Amino acid sequence: MLSDREPNGVTEMSSGKYHEQATACDHCDWVNVLPPLQAGEQHDCARCGHLIVKCHPNAPQQLLSNGCSAVLMFIMSLCFVFLGFSSQGSHQQITLLDCIYGLMGEHYISLGIIVTLSLLVLPVIYLTAVLLTALAMRQGKLRAIHYGLTHTINALKPWLMVDVFLLGGLVALVKLQSLAEIELGLSFWAFCVFTICLFRTISFVDKRWIWHCLCGPAPTVAVRSGSALSQGLKGCQYCGALMTAQTHKCTRCHHVLHQRQQGSLNNTLALLFASCVLYLPANLFPIMITTFLGTSEPSTIMGGVILLWGMKSYLVAGVIFVASILVPVMKILMLFWLCWQIRFGCREYEKPTQRIYHITEFIGRWSMVDVFVVAILSALVQLGAMMNIIPGIAAISFAAVVILTMLAAMSFDSRLIWDKSEEITT
Repeated sequence: MLSDREPNGVTEMSSGKYHEQATACDHCDWVNVLPPLQAGEQHDCARCGHLIVKCHPNAPQQLLSNGCSAVLMFIMSLCFVFLGFSSQGSHQQITLLDCIYGLMGEHYISLGIIVTLSLLVLPVIYLTAVLLTALAMRQGKLRAIHYGLTHTINALKPWLMVDVFLLGGLVALVKLQSLAEIELGLSFWAFCVFTICLFRTISFVDKRWIWHCLCGPAPTVAVRSGSALSQGLKGCQYCGALMTAQTHKCTRCHHVLHQRQQGSLNNTLALLFASCVLYLPANLFPIMITTFLGTSEPSTIMGGVILLWGMKSYLVAGVIFVASILVPVMKILMLFWLCWQIRFGCREYEKPTQRIYHITEFIGRWSMVDVFVVAILSALVQLGAMMNIIPGIAAISFAAVVILTMLAAMSFDSRLIWDKSEEITT
């Protein structure tokens, strides 16, 4: 158990200053010698241009204020009506929790678990970890629990999808506007503010800054121009510290070190092939089944796009087409191309190749919008024999495709893109 202590550099970090001798870029492994940074300054990688570290002024206070605001808005979004639906004298209202109960009640437990994690569990864990870490940064106290908290912050960030859920809610409203009168409840607006506060909190989280604040500067090692691998060093992907090749665990954050992710390409390819297998039923089978006056009408993803286009909701039809059809295909193809490029590609165009990888990281989670649309409609439109909506089997397949492609992008080690430029065999 670690005892409370005053880490080196806490005073400087509280004023927004940052100074580390050198660090390796997470994305290209280039060793960057960092100048002292003041509040509001940042440093980009000298080789790939990726952001290395950014000093946010008053970051602990910003994390606490935005994080607490997000928690307050989250609680409010659970306490009141989220959406209301009126049609031919029948009225239905739902809360956010009803989106989960509806899926569980229809025996779509897997889909309900996915929505529960995305909407409730992961944001709460993330905000809790951020607030506890920010308190530790302000107090200058380091305990064993903070190692786990900071690792949790980094691991959960890609899986925060409240903004995607909000977009799904707007799409659901457009789909229903021609059939019924829609009511936006107080929780809907609270959830909008919660989304803004959450992503403002995320914008003030910098993993190198946090570890420097909690533990002080990393141990000093001799460096020269080049990648960490070419110098027999390992760059920690969690805190940015540089360690010798013989070091198996970072001495600052205690994370296990790898010069390159083991089996990166094989893992990526395996996940991609699995996503390809599931992508076929996700598009061939109905993602949603609508029953109106006893007549059931299944709808595929493409069928929903065509329906919205016919309703002259061109913008929303375009959003669904891009998010649910174009993006998954593009992401799968781009990741296959990146794996091919590592194995057989030339030693040029590393920067454009890395930009393609960053695109795959960014766009992947937005494909989940159609799954959230189905979850919201399934909870909202339950009017007995007159009209109801339930998820189709494709909803589970499509959610699995999105998750697998996200995992494939995470398992791909972008540092491999740059290894050929230095004639390194890994």
